Parts: sequence; structure tokens; C-alpha cells
Amino acid sequence: MCANIVVIGAGLVGRLMALSLVNQGHQVTLVDKDNKQGHQSAAYAAAGLLTPLGEAMHSDRNIVEMGFESLALWPEILAKLDSYTYFQQAGTLMVSHEQDQGDYQRFMAYIKSHYPQHQLQQLNRQQILALEPELAHRFNHGLFLPEEGQIGNRKLLKALQKQLEKSSVTWLESAPVVNIEQQKSSCLVTYHEDSPLGNKGNRQTNTSKHIIAADLAIDCRGAGARNSAGENTAAPLKDLRGVRGEIFQLFAPEVNITRPIRLMHPRYQLYIAPKTNGFYVVGATEIESEDCAPMTVRSSMELLSAAYSVHAGFAEANIHQHISQLRPAFSDNQAKISLQNRLIQVNGLFRHGYLIAPVVLKQLEFTVAHFFECRSLTESPYHKWLAINEY
Repeated sequence: MCANIVVIGAGLVGRLMALSLVNQGHQVTLVDKDNKQGHQSAAYAAAGLLTPLGEAMHSDRNIVEMGFESLALWPEILAKLDSYTYFQQAGTLMVSHEQDQGDYQRFMAYIKSHYPQHQLQQLNRQQILALEPELAHRFNHGLFLPEEGQIGNRKLLKALQKQLEKSSVTWLESAPVVNIEQQKSSCLVTYHEDSPLGNKGNRQTNTSKHIIAADLAIDCRGAGARNSAGENTAAPLKDLRGVRGEIFQLFAPEVNITRPIRLMHPRYQLYIAPKTNGFYVVGATEIESEDCAPMTVRSSMELLSAAYSVHAGFAEANIHQHISQLRPAFSDNQAKISLQNRLIQVNGLFRHGYLIAPVVLKQLEFTVAHFFECRSLTESPYHKWLAINEY
């Protein structure tokens, strides 16, 4: 069946879902408040870590299990893209300074106790030297998690953009959705669009309102759905909040780290994610704040000094970019998918967007199949990890 489907939000999940739907033969309109580069999205302000065990102490078991399942699914998704994407599964290394050995030991004991089926290798200085030679003089002990990996998040967003532009998707950029209204035979999606007024040199714009009538709408706006929660009555949006994430992108040609590094710290977990051509992303997990203002001096000093404590080469790194963005989360920090008549909502991926996105995509595809084919929602093999709520 070929249906008219509107996907609202062009972050990671919105792009993946729009491409999946158009490949199934549906007529797809992708609507987003941002431009196609997606620099306002949480997916852009990320490191692309695929580290289920690294998240285990602060996440429920289903997140960890979805993370491992998604690691197996990512290559299948990337193989369908024509443009270059960066993916590796060469493991991650967790380290700590001597004064923070307590947190390090607690993490190791927790993983051994709760996830004994997964590999965990304790490394001494010589073994760190063999794995990451430039870190051996700083750390006497480390934990190697060989099953983990990373993805080039910005390269993926660009590759998805190019693939969607080649497809039959209608992409409405800089078009914030202001209302979603369900009717018996359609779902009406209202968005604003700015158009220039007067002659070419006039910078004034006229905001016009447009309505799309769709067979089905899929809301993937993430934290952007907070400002419009009153438009829809589906329960999952009621306690949606934004959680601040901060990253630095550094150009550090004097540093040669080949896999993600996590530094144990009493207040936060710092991560260093190597990208390509001498670039690194440095960040911490989350800050409970909905403030999207520029990064503070305190946060900057903490992140950069922690990075320097891992590798002295970061002292001469160029700060290429620093970004703050909000990640969507519910009170239980669990992702949720709901179906209400002709509206599917997906939200709350928190800091686990790239970690669990392939499983979320599978569940969204199953929800669409349920809508058009009346399949049982519990038939999905991923139901045990991410249930679909129907209202």
C-alpha cells in the first residue's frame, strides 16, 4: 500500500524513518524547523558513541541490550547509503586517575556481576601501551570493552541528507510545525513558512501557514516537541523534558587516539571520541538543565582540563567548535513510541540516540505495518525492550 505520510522532525530518527518509508514506496513529506544541515538537532551535537556497557551503570538493562542489538544492525543501515559514513567496532577503553580508583572498581564489579556474558578485559600499563600507546604513561590500569564502537554522527547526517535528496521525499526545511489535528480520515499537520517580502534587497519576511493532510503522521521532534505538547493528547509527551548536553570539537594533530576513551570521574563521565583527520569530540554525559545558552566557563574548564589529563597533546589543540544542545528525556529516561489514531510519536531517546536508533527504527517500521496491516504490536521481536503504546 502506498500511503501519504508526514514525518515531523529531521534529526537522526526522522531521517532514518523518512528514508525507510520512501524505500517502502510511500509518499513521504519531511517537515523540520531546521535547515537540511540539521545543526540545531541533538544528533548534530553528539559524539556517536556505541557503548552499551559504558552506559550500563546509569541505564536500565533494556537500554544496554538494545545497544548491543543496534551495534549489529548499524552495518545493514549504512550499507544502503551511497555516501561515505564512518563506523568502527574496535572497542572502547575506560581509564581513571589514581584518586578516582573507587569509581573505576565499582564500575568493573558492576559489569562483571550484571553482564558476565560480555567481554571485559583488565589492562595493565604494558597492555594499554599495546592498545593505545600514547596513554600508557598516564594510566596504570584500564578496562577494555572490545564489543563497543562508534559512528561518525555528522557524516551520517550528511549521508542521510544526500540519500533523501536523491529520493522522492518532499523535504520542507525551516518549517516549524505548530499544530497536529487528527480527523477521522486524515491527520492535519500545520506548519509555518517564511517567505521574503518586497524586492530582493528587502530582508523582511512574511510568515504563512500551510496545512498537509496525511494518512499518517510520525512525530520525531525530540525536545522540540516540548513547546507543542498541548497540540496532542497522547500520554507519552506529558513529562518530556530537555537535558543539556555539551561537547567540544577539537583539532588535535599531536594526539593519536584510535578508539573512544571514557574517563571515570566522581561528578561525570568524560568521553573522548576520535573522528577523522585529527579531530576529536570531547564531552560529558548530561546536565539536568533545559538551558540552551552557550557553554559556561566552568563547564569549559572542566571538560578541557579533563581531556588534557588524559593526553597532554590536547593542550595545543585548536577549539574548532563548542556546542550545547538539549536531549529529549522522560522521567524514567526511557524512549517511548505511541500510536494514537493516525499519529505516531517517538521521543525520549535521551543520551542514547545513536546507541539505540536502529532498534527504535525497527519498532517504528513495525508500528507503521500495524497501522496499515492490523498486525499485533506484541509480535515484534523488540517488544520486550521497547513496547509500543496504543491509545
